[in-house]
Amino acid sequence: MMNGRHWITVAGIMIALIGVVWMSRSDSRNRIDQQRNVVVILVDTLRTDHVGLYGYGERATTPNIDLIGRRGRWFESAWSTAPWTTPSIMSLMTSMHPAVHGFNLEGHRYASVVPVLSSSIQTLAQVLGSNGYRTMAVTGGGGVGSVYGFDRGFDRFFEPDVVTGEDVESGVDLALQWLKSVENEQFFLFFHTYEVHLPNTHRVFAEGLSAAGRAASAYDSDLAFADQHLGRLFEHLETQNQLDDTLVIITSDHGENLHDRILGERPVEHGHHLHDELLSVPLIFVAPGLIPAGQGLSEPVQLTDVMPTILSLVGIPTQGMRIQGRDLRGRLQGWAPSIDNRTMFAGAPLQGSNWHSIRTSDAKLMVTPPVHGTNWWNNLNQPSEALYLLGDDPHERDNVFDALPDIANSLQTTLKQHLAADTALRQELGPAEYVPVENDRTKLEALGYIETSQPGQDAPQDGS
Repeated sequence: MMNGRHWITVAGIMIALIGVVWMSRSDSRNRIDQQRNVVVILVDTLRTDHVGLYGYGERATTPNIDLIGRRGRWFESAWSTAPWTTPSIMSLMTSMHPAVHGFNLEGHRYASVVPVLSSSIQTLAQVLGSNGYRTMAVTGGGGVGSVYGFDRGFDRFFEPDVVTGEDVESGVDLALQWLKSVENEQFFLFFHTYEVHLPNTHRVFAEGLSAAGRAASAYDSDLAFADQHLGRLFEHLETQNQLDDTLVIITSDHGENLHDRILGERPVEHGHHLHDELLSVPLIFVAPGLIPAGQGLSEPVQLTDVMPTILSLVGIPTQGMRIQGRDLRGRLQGWAPSIDNRTMFAGAPLQGSNWHSIRTSDAKLMVTPPVHGTNWWNNLNQPSEALYLLGDDPHERDNVFDALPDIANSLQTTLKQHLAADTALRQELGPAEYVPVENDRTKLEALGYIETSQPGQDAPQDGS
């Protein structure tokens, strides 16, 4: 018969064994893979609510994205840092807000000057390249061109001579050629396409009857065409047995206005405001054996989180790096608590550095003071400050700024603290420097980011 001391000893051993088993089970989810390849696919101008995986059912726009997406996890509340391409993608590539990386100029200035990314800021491609990855970018050019420094860290960087938006088919061809050339090496592929961006050029689906219906149909047709060719890329990874060794991220830089509201006489356009239809983006992570499959995650995340999450999943330490995003690996693998109370910030529209938004799960504050100029985005009918209660007003129609000063003041205080932190970090990393450049205006005009020489032709009003 055991005495009390023996029972204590046995109980202690059992508790220790249970602890070891529990820790091993926990650790089995807390995994990294240092051999994993990385593919980031960015479909420019992709609205979250037009992706089948996110519940869109009106048209079969994204069967291939949906199929591969269900093999991983996706964030249902993912947000861009800016409503147009250049500042947003730079945030993704650096895990920095626009005020820190410096790409928060007024839109028309990009035709003559380029912000220089501080040498203290490392891009995702630089970090992966320095850790043995072969790196390749296939882009649609324009706002993602080498002139803006997006080629930093890439062994190879492709951008077309002419920006047309007809780029996904040829881009996938280039990507497949490169993937075959590095099939025995660890690689990072960044794939960007303007195929869904204006002007919409495909007619996969029947036109709608109204102007809004025609815009949505044209948009969905381009999206379906892009999805068809992205399917070739997914199929290659599958048939070459690379998918099980690859981390695939599918996302966008911003959304699109599809008659959600008409500001500056633009029913179909982006870049010119900070409402949710331009800031909500899909964010999908697929990594068989590393990320469990088939679940949407509801907590708010931002494009600045992509870089630290990738580095965490492939086992590259981020200590000492100046990054502003969060590592989402624990949420993707299911062992970290939710971050539902997180605050999201955005800014850097075509109006430049003085427009900002801050959102919580309950409310959103937009600060949009007048910016004088002759560009079309300088003539919007926007209040200088607006507050929206998202639970009652998810489409941001009812400005309650004057009626709820306590909520407005609280958000204003948080926003000021955020902007002060951004300013301090920018000064620490190095002051903003803007270098004159002979930019190709036609590339930015084609995308609607600077005024065209033929006013009114840069943004088709019917979405075609």
